[in-house]
Amino acid sequence: MIKTLNKQLTHCESDLQAHMDLVATLEASLTDSERNLRKARMQSNELAKERDSYQQQCTGLRMQLAEAQREVTNVRKSVVEEKMSLERSLEEERKAKERARAQLDSRMEELTRRKSKFVCL
Repeated sequence: MIKTLNKQLTHCESDLQAHMDLVATLEASLTDSERNLRKARMQSNELAKERDSYQQQCTGLRMQLAEAQREVTNVRKSVVEEKMSLERSLEEERKAKERARAQLDSRMEELTRRKSKFVCL
């Protein structure tokens, strides 16, 4: 009976040692997993900060783009208005030249008539 108990004790001790080894392995695995989880959380936080930074940068760039588009629109409008003003000025100048030309032609005709009257006399 003592032999049987010794065998059982040996068997229980070996089972205990196996379980202790398994517990140690599981504890080491848990420690590794916890360490990896902390690293993953840190990386996640860093990525979230980077994402927020990029979102802010994107918002700033969108605002700059909108401002640039408004500026381009204003410049185009200004150019169109200036072009129309220049065209009006050019048209007025052309009409003034035509009037001056007509007056000059009229004077020339009058001078030619007077000249021909003097020639006839």
